[in-house]
Amino acid sequence: MNRLKSIGTELGLLFLLAALAPIFTAYFVANNIFGEAVRQEKREALVGIADATQVRIESYVLGLISDTTTLARSPQLVDLLRSRAAVITPDATDLDFLRAYREGKGYFNLLLVDQAGVIRFSLKDGADLGQNIHGAMLGTSQLARSIDAANTLLQTEVSNFAFYPPSKSYAAFLAAPVFDAGVIIGNVVLQIDNRELNAIVNRYGGLGESGEVLVATEEAGRLIVTAPTRHDPALSGQAVAPERFRPLSIALRGDQGSDTYVDHRGRETLVLWRYLPSLNWGMVVKSDTAELDTPIHRSERITFLVMLASVSLVLLGVLLSNQLVSRPIMRFARTVRALDQEALPEAVEIEARHEIRELVAAFNTLIANVRAHQQELEQRVARRTAELADANAGLEKANLNLQDSNRELADTLAELRKTQSQLIESEKLAALGQLIAGIAHEINTPLGSIASSIDTLATAYRRQDDFLNLYADLPAAMRAQVAALLRAGAEGSTLSLKEKRDLKKNYEMRLTATDVDARKAAELFSHLKPLDIVAYLPLLTHARAGEMLEHVKQSININRACQNIRIASEKARKVVFALKNFAHYDHQGEKTPTGLRENIETVLTLYHNQIKQAVDLHADLPDLPPIPAYADELGQVWMNLIHNALQAMDYKGRLEITLEQDATRAVVRIADSGCGIPEDVRERIFQPFFTTKPAGEGSGLGLDIVAKIVAKHGGTIRVESQIGQGSTFEVTLPAWEETT
Repeated sequence: MNRLKSIGTELGLLFLLAALAPIFTAYFVANNIFGEAVRQEKREALVGIADATQVRIESYVLGLISDTTTLARSPQLVDLLRSRAAVITPDATDLDFLRAYREGKGYFNLLLVDQAGVIRFSLKDGADLGQNIHGAMLGTSQLARSIDAANTLLQTEVSNFAFYPPSKSYAAFLAAPVFDAGVIIGNVVLQIDNRELNAIVNRYGGLGESGEVLVATEEAGRLIVTAPTRHDPALSGQAVAPERFRPLSIALRGDQGSDTYVDHRGRETLVLWRYLPSLNWGMVVKSDTAELDTPIHRSERITFLVMLASVSLVLLGVLLSNQLVSRPIMRFARTVRALDQEALPEAVEIEARHEIRELVAAFNTLIANVRAHQQELEQRVARRTAELADANAGLEKANLNLQDSNRELADTLAELRKTQSQLIESEKLAALGQLIAGIAHEINTPLGSIASSIDTLATAYRRQDDFLNLYADLPAAMRAQVAALLRAGAEGSTLSLKEKRDLKKNYEMRLTATDVDARKAAELFSHLKPLDIVAYLPLLTHARAGEMLEHVKQSININRACQNIRIASEKARKVVFALKNFAHYDHQGEKTPTGLRENIETVLTLYHNQIKQAVDLHADLPDLPPIPAYADELGQVWMNLIHNALQAMDYKGRLEITLEQDATRAVVRIADSGCGIPEDVRERIFQPFFTTKPAGEGSGLGLDIVAKIVAKHGGTIRVESQIGQGSTFEVTLPAWEETT
C-alpha cells in the first residue's frame, strides 16, 4: 500500500496514462476510420457492378428489339407470310437466311405467325408449330400477349420471362408486326436464348468469393428466379418464397436501394437491388458481409499487435524512469522523514544526478537557514496556507458557475438549431402551399389533353372495321393511294398555318373543274405534306370517296392524339418530378454533388404556371460540373428569390437567371424588372421578421433563411436595386469542398 503512494508509482502511472491514452485512442480511431472506408469502398464497388450489369442487360435488350424490327422489314418475310400453305416451307435460300439470322444474332428460335394467330413456321419445329396463339395451349402465354401488344402498338414488343407450355421451360419473346403495303399480314417472333442473358448475369468480377447476382420476375403472383445463381444454380426457373428473397420483391415494385439482409442461405449480406424495365425483372447484387469485413479484421489484428508493442515500450520507459528519477527522490524523502526524530544535520549526503542533485544542495542550504528563520517561516506558511484555501474555495465556486453556464448555453444552442430547422421547413411548406393551385393546373391541363386524345383514339378504333371493309373493296391501285395518304397522315405536316391556307386554296382551284367535293378534299390534303392532288383524282372521284377521305382524316387525328398524349404525359411527368424533388428533405446533413442547373430548373418547373402568363423568362443555365452542396436547402434559396422577384413584378415583366462557374466558385444571378428596393429598406431585408409585405402575406423569414443557407455553404449573397428598374440578387458559392 505504501508503494502505491510513492513518487515512483505516481510518476509511472502518469507516464503510462500520458503515453497509453493516445495509443489507445489512435488504435480505436484508426480501426473505425479504416473500417468505414473499407465498407464504403465495397458499397461503391457493388453499386458500380449493379449499374454496369443493369446497363449491359438493358443494352442487350435494345439490341434484340433492333434485330427484331430490322427482320420484320425484310421482303423475304412478306413473301413467306403470303403463302397459303398451312405450314410455311421456305426455299433453300430463305431457310439459309433465317437460320443464319438466328444463329448470327444468338436467338433460340424464330417463328412466323399469320394475322389469324397461327404459328406457320418454326426453325425448331417444336410443339408450337401449327398452334393458334389464341388457343387453349398458348392463349395465356407471354407469346400471345407480346404479339397482341405488337399489333396494337405497331411496334416491336418484348415479353416477360414466363413458363412456355410447348417447351416446358421459361422463355421470353420479341414480336414485331410484318406489313404489306401498310397492312399487318402477320408477325415475326424471336425467342430469346436464355444462355446469352445468363452469361451477362453470371459475371462475378469484383464480387469476391461470396458475391452473386440474382434476377427474378413475377408470374401469377409468384416470384420466379430467371437465371442460374452462383451458389444454387438449381434455383433457375423455380418459384421461391418472397419473404426469403425480399430485395427481389422490392426491386420488382420499381424501387432501387441497398441494405444489409440475411439471404436465403442464412448469411448476412450487403445487398443492392435494381429494377430492369425492359424485361420486367428485379435484380439483386450481393456479397457476404463476412467477406467484406475480412480486410477490416486483418487491420484490427495488425493494429492490435502494434499497440501491444507500443505498450511494451512504454512499460520499459517507466522502469527506466523509475531507476533514474524516482529512486534518488525516494532516498531523499526517507532522509527528510528521519529529521523528525533527529536534530538537523549539517548536510544531507545523497548520490543523485541533474536537478535532483541541485535539489539536495538547495535542501542543505535550507537546513542552514531553518534554525534562524523557522518561526518566521512557520507564520508565513500558515498565512499563505489560509490564503490558498480561500482562493481555492473561490475557484471551485467559479468553476461550478461556469459549468452551469456552459450547460445552459449548450441547451440554448441546440434549441436554436432545432428552431432554425423548423423555420426552414415551415418556409418550404408555405412556399409549396402557395404553389399548389398553379401545380394542380399544370397537371390537370395535360391530363385533360390526354383524356380528350384517348376519346379520339377510341372513336377511331370503333370505326376500324368499317375502314377495313371499305379498303378491301377498293381496286389495288386505289388501295395503294389510300395507303400513301395514311403514311402521309402518320408523318404529319411541318407547314405553318399560312402555308396550309395557301396550299388549301391551290388545291380548291385545281379541283374546281372536277366532280369532286373540292372544299372537303382541299381541307384534308392541306393537313398533309404537299402532294400532287391531280394524281389522286381516281380516288377522289370514286363513289365512296367521301367515306374514304373521312377515314384518312381520322388517321390524321389518331397521329395528333398520339402526339398530344406523348407531349402531355411528358409535361405532367416533369411537374411531378420537380415537385417530388423539391418536397423531399434530406435529414442526413451531408453535402452531396449538386448540379445547379437541375436544382434551379426544378424550381422553375414549379413556378411555370405563374411565369408562362405574362413573365418574359430568360434563363442562361449551362450544364456545368456539380458542386458540393446541401441540394434541398439550395432549392429553398432559389424558391425564395424567384418568388420575391415575381411578387416584385406583380407577375408580369422580365425575369433573368444566369449561372457562371469556374474552378473556385459558382455565381447565380436572379434579376427582375420590378419596383426595386428603397435604400433605407435594402439594409434590413436580411433581418429576421422584417417584411415589406402586407400582414398575412409574409413572415419576414424568407431572406433571413436564404442568407443563413448561403453562409452555411461558405458563400455570399448581395443585392443591387434601383427604384422603378428592378433588383438583382447575386449568390456566390464555393465550387469545391475545403478540407482541414
